[in-house]
Formats: sequence, C-alpha cells, structure tokens
Amino acid sequence: MLKWCRHLHNWLGLILFVQILLWFLSGLVMAILPIEQVRGEHLRTTPSAQWQQALISPALVLANHSLNASFSLSQQLRMQTNGLSVLPVYLVDDAGQRFRYSAVDGKPLTALSASQIAELALAQYQGNGSRGQAVLLQQAPAEVRQLPTPLWQLQFADSDNTVFYLDPATGAVLRVRTDGWRWFDFFWMLHIMDYDERSNFNNPLLITTAGASLLFTLTGILLLWQRYRPKRRRQNFNGATS
Repeated sequence: MLKWCRHLHNWLGLILFVQILLWFLSGLVMAILPIEQVRGEHLRTTPSAQWQQALISPALVLANHSLNASFSLSQQLRMQTNGLSVLPVYLVDDAGQRFRYSAVDGKPLTALSASQIAELALAQYQGNGSRGQAVLLQQAPAEVRQLPTPLWQLQFADSDNTVFYLDPATGAVLRVRTDGWRWFDFFWMLHIMDYDERSNFNNPLLITTAGASLLFTLTGILLLWQRYRPKRRRQNFNGATS
C-alpha cells in the first residue's frame, strides 16, 4: 500500500508541479494588485441622476404606448456649460422596440452621436492622457465579451493604455480596461485554467487538476506520517521495555 502511494505521489508531483506553481504565482499576483485599480475605478467618474429633477409622471409617458409596454428607470449623460450632467430617463419597452423619454420634460431622446460620446468619455476620464477617436463596435472585443453590442470604444494615450467602453444610449462608461486589468486577466486565466473564455471556473480541466492535486496532498500526508510516526517500543518477556 505504501509503495503504491509513493509511486502515485511521485508521478502526480511530476505532472502537477507546473500548474501548482502557477496557482501560487497567479494567486499571489492577484492578491497584490488592488482590485479598484484593476477595474480602473481611479480613472473614471460614476455620475448618477438626481431624480428630484423628474417633473413628468410615468403615466403620461406610458399613455403613448400599449398596455403591454414595460417601464423602467434609466439616465443619459450630457455636456452642459457647467460641465457633466445626468438626465433622469424613462425607459419604455413596447412591442420589441425601446423608447427613451426625458423625465424632466417628457420629450423623446435620440441616440448619442460620436462627437457626444467622445465628449462624455473625456468628461468621465480622470487620467492625463490624450483622447482618441470614438469607434462604434458591432462585435464586442474579448476583454468585454459579456457586454451587449453595439458598443462605443474610446482609447486614451496614457501609461495604462486605458480603453473606455460606453453605452451608446446613456453615454455612461460600462467598463474600463487597462494594462493592469489585462495582466490580472492573464493570471486569472492561469488560475482557473480556462484558456478560452477566461470565465468558467467549473471547467473539467480545473476540476480534474484540483482533484489530482488533492490526491497528491493526501498521499504526501500519508507518506509523511509513515516516516515520522512514533515507533512502538518492544517489550521483553518479563514485561520490561527493551
């Protein structure tokens, strides 16, 4: 039994040592990197609407739609002479279409233009880099694959290689991606062993490797106990210990 455990432990060690090293390394790196900076929270503002400005009743907006229309609250960013402001918005979904109305005056709202998006991105940016061109994406890049499209992308020429991804309807920054985030994402990939989507920590490869690592640990404990276990003292025929 012990001989079998020793062979199994040695083979598992040879197979698993690289991944175990990567687990420790990636875990250390992710623990060191401040999560707020990874998310780029230091590079953006997060304005919110002041709903006390809403003067229009939702019933007045819904009166223009069918009885099956659904209603929710939203917002839209805009630039004014005194800086960035946030307009409270009524969002109505009716017969597969989406309508936006100002909660201040009830007027329908149109989609934001590329120049407006660029201005809003710069107003929300807290870094010191120059602004690039706003690009409307019909397919989300891998680093924001979970976001719906279309989606505005705007890059900044700073030391973090910052990229903003903005909602085309509200002008709000949905995600911030920097070199710090990309390094974190790389080590996260190594940690969860999902080399494709980088998000599934229930994948079979991780489960199998984790199970094998547990078996490696248990066989190591057994061999360690066998080596250092207290030895029973032998007794002579008179009952005295030898």
